[in-house]
Amino acid sequence: MKTEWFIIANPTSSSGKTRKLIIKVKQLLEKQKIKYFLSLTSFSGEEIQLVDKAIASGHKAILCIGGDGTAQKVVAGIQLQKHLSPKEILFSLIPAGTGNDWARSNNIPMSIIECIKAIKKRKTRFIDVGLAKITKEKKTKTKFFLGYSGVGFDVFMLKKIQPYKKFGPLSYLVCAIMNFYKFQNIEIEIITPNNKTQRKVFLVGVGICKYTGGGMRLIHSPKSDDGLLNITIAQDFSKKDIARNFFKLFNGEIFNERKVLTLKANKLTIRAKNKPICCQGDGEIFGGGKIEYSVRKKALQFIY
Repeated sequence: MKTEWFIIANPTSSSGKTRKLIIKVKQLLEKQKIKYFLSLTSFSGEEIQLVDKAIASGHKAILCIGGDGTAQKVVAGIQLQKHLSPKEILFSLIPAGTGNDWARSNNIPMSIIECIKAIKKRKTRFIDVGLAKITKEKKTKTKFFLGYSGVGFDVFMLKKIQPYKKFGPLSYLVCAIMNFYKFQNIEIEIITPNNKTQRKVFLVGVGICKYTGGGMRLIHSPKSDDGLLNITIAQDFSKKDIARNFFKLFNGEIFNERKVLTLKANKLTIRAKNKPICCQGDGEIFGGGKIEYSVRKKALQFIY
């Protein structure tokens, strides 16, 4: 097995600012005499292919430079490859995205220097990885998520985020402020091993970690290695409810709202009566259909 780090970097992360960051990372790694092989992505989803090639060629340590979306695809590659058990692969992240929610949720340093120090020390822990199986017209696709997946308002917002990317870390907040009055609640069926209910919802969040959407706190007291999904259901918000609770989405007080339910389960199914329901994971639109959530317990070994 090769001892060098296989680096997968997305040069377009953070509106292209990651290109300069990659140069600095290379310099620091060389200064610390940490061996590496660098591979830059040229299109979204290539991360999965690169991970498979890396592990097939003998690499067991993968370093990702990018945002939540890039990290999610790298971890998906680790889970999907068939060469080794995913638990044998070591994952590390240098945050370089707009939100960096997974990094913040797991105490990953935002400083490049501190990240390199962590790589040198190799202090690790295992964390859960979420799965979303999306079935539409008898075709099923499997998506992995690191921190959060959801339906409803956050999907609506992500579809409108691009013009607001220029605001950097504030892009999600600005996008939400500009568009929240346009959102319509959706009617869905929610099924857990212990319950089935049909509700109109503002959003349903399924999380392993604390933050999403550039700092929104939609998951209550998550424990990221217990094999359970943390579920938040915001029920049938009126326009007045949305306005009254808007900033509570970011400061964690949303869980005090009487229309917000929280629960834990190892499985969750969401479906709509009349049309496929669309979901997102870690800032990526996964697609629509019947959504079946589950979790792989302690499936990812990472450096922090």
